[in-house]
Amino acid sequence: MMVAGFSCLTLSSLLLVMMAHGIVAFDMLSNDNLAVYWGQNSYGAINPDKTAHWQKTLSYYCMDNSIDTFPIAFLVDSYAGGNLPSIDLANICNSGNANYFPGTGLLNCSFLASDIEMCQSAGKAVTISLGGGSGNIHFQNDSQAAVYAQTIWNLFLGGKSKTRPFGSAVLDGIDMDIEGGSQTGYVSFLTALRKHMNRGKKKYYITAAPQCPYPDAYIGNTLNAVGFDAVYVQFYNNYCGLQHYRNPDDWNFDAWCVRMWASSCLSY
Repeated sequence: MMVAGFSCLTLSSLLLVMMAHGIVAFDMLSNDNLAVYWGQNSYGAINPDKTAHWQKTLSYYCMDNSIDTFPIAFLVDSYAGGNLPSIDLANICNSGNANYFPGTGLLNCSFLASDIEMCQSAGKAVTISLGGGSGNIHFQNDSQAAVYAQTIWNLFLGGKSKTRPFGSAVLDGIDMDIEGGSQTGYVSFLTALRKHMNRGKKKYYITAAPQCPYPDAYIGNTLNAVGFDAVYVQFYNNYCGLQHYRNPDDWNFDAWCVRMWASSCLSY
């Protein structure tokens, strides 16, 4: 989790900064995009007494021009009550400062709508990331998964629902950060969701965050079967991480860059 090292400005100040410097629209085809996962307050989890350095609101990080896209982390459970998912945003939106939609396990974090829309106005893409280290994104079969695509479309993207957790904000897509479980239904889910996206009024994205062991055990088959707009490989927490950059037996950037998709790769 990135924690920016600058003082917090008001949203009105951010608008003035944006007007002064101009806005560059998000470009998924750029080869230097930086994705920063926001929502888990990782620092605060291990430093509960240092609240001054806990995760800030999303609009705070939108002022960092080096960041291009924010996957909101995480949608942790696909079915948490009322046939709807649950989200976990740590210190930002929780049962202590937000209410659940009646009959569901889904928090109403609609106060974040202005933050999300401000980020988007600043040329950032904002998506919802499904999964995480303790995520439970599961389907019994392809039919259930295809129906669930409509749920995600209605709750977070271009659809309509009375239980939209981010209110009026329309996210720019989804991210699959799957770190356990079965891939049953994933292809069906993403294929159906892509159809919704293709009929939408703006560009939407589907990304994934596999762990670096190749092929990834939890989403590798899906990566081969579905078109993703970007893949954020987790080159950490594993033997193949960046810390082993100088060891060709462990560092496996080549496996992802050459063998999976790329016809040509950046020099590394």
